[in-house]
Amino acid sequence: TEAIEFFQTPAELGEHFTVPQLALRLQGELTLFDDPEVLDYPWDLSIYDAAPTADDLYALGAALKASEGGEIDIDEATGNVVSRFIPDLQRDLGLAYRPEHWNEVKLAAWLCRNLPEPTVTHGAKQAFVSGWMRKLMGLNGFDLARANQQKFMIRNRLEQRIRDLRIAAVKAAYQKTLFDDGRENRVAVDGTYRFEFHPQAYAPARDYDGRFGMFDFRKHYYGRIGDFDSKEEFECAAWLDQQAQLGRIKFWVRNLVRREGCSFFLQKADGRFYPDFLCQLPNSVVLAVEYKGADRWLATEDDRLIGGLWAELSGERCRFVM
Repeated sequence: TEAIEFFQTPAELGEHFTVPQLALRLQGELTLFDDPEVLDYPWDLSIYDAAPTADDLYALGAALKASEGGEIDIDEATGNVVSRFIPDLQRDLGLAYRPEHWNEVKLAAWLCRNLPEPTVTHGAKQAFVSGWMRKLMGLNGFDLARANQQKFMIRNRLEQRIRDLRIAAVKAAYQKTLFDDGRENRVAVDGTYRFEFHPQAYAPARDYDGRFGMFDFRKHYYGRIGDFDSKEEFECAAWLDQQAQLGRIKFWVRNLVRREGCSFFLQKADGRFYPDFLCQLPNSVVLAVEYKGADRWLATEDDRLIGGLWAELSGERCRFVM
């Protein structure tokens, strides 16, 4: 007889894997920071911001120009190619049409009713929309007839503008709360909130199938491994597993993206950052590793900032590297 060694993953061996999370101090109590909307930020629509941007004017102009196209067809009787510019005629008729009992005030009121933005008062929204419309109508080529014809697109542009202004306010509050002096009094990584990689709660949308190469992973926390985004990311994972086999890492996990219940994240002002790998070191320190190609290095500065802050506030219990 021969003794057969059965391979078991760290999860199967009962190893616990928890990662400290960012917490925000609100009214004297710590709460998990998983939504930037909880930040205290001044938000009001200023009349000084009520003006169409260059992008707004370009979109409205492009939509009008698109209707200048014609229609090419074959005449059944003669077999000749014919052109019909019916859309052009429809556009001219639309610009000449002035609805009865319809003016700038009623158009602004219609826009306000159709702008769902619960974070601002009706008065502030009305003043903003009226100011935006006044500046639009003062531009060459815009009048009530054209505004009426494009009112649905105008509504969309206003909604986007209001959303952009609110996001800018959230980003300013996020930057001040997390990165200004005294941040240690507002944000903490003290273990009050910890994310746990549950032994049975790992559900990648796609398992790694060897498309970037084969490697005998021995130290992944789970038996399954979530797919990699690139060959370089696979090679990074293989290197981590080699370090684990040498005893420099206890075990590691391929972190999933947007998988509720089995994904560790760090909250940003405009989304969440999911590090590629989480490693448990022998000294109980947690190491977060993110792989990025050089072509995307500058665009991911906000990921490095929040990762560095998480490590800094952890009291050397966490480390981060990109």
